[in-house]
Amino acid sequence: MLSFPIMVPGTQYYRGMKARKRLMKTFREMIDGRRSGVLECCEDFLQSMLDRDSYPSNEKLSDSEIMDNLLTLIIAGQSTTAAAMMWCVKFLDENRDVQDRLWVIFHA
Repeated sequence: MLSFPIMVPGTQYYRGMKARKRLMKTFREMIDGRRSGVLECCEDFLQSMLDRDSYPSNEKLSDSEIMDNLLTLIIAGQSTTAAAMMWCVKFLDENRDVQDRLWVIFHA
């Protein structure tokens, strides 16, 4: 995400754009599969966006909007999860009484 936008093989930007292309292809297959009934529908974020197909045209989401939303969730989820885990470990390291309470809860 933090790189110079130079499309030269071997650069971070190049690898990131290639990865984005692969993700978008996967998302496209998932969307097409769910709409055609080939893939099983489940109650998830993707399905909630696909359910908007029955809405008026000004409230529908285009496929590119759906795919961009999915990519945003993946990126946001990856960085926030890593940060949350780091802060939990730091907090637990500094608070022995909390460690002891968690030990009791999980080993009861």
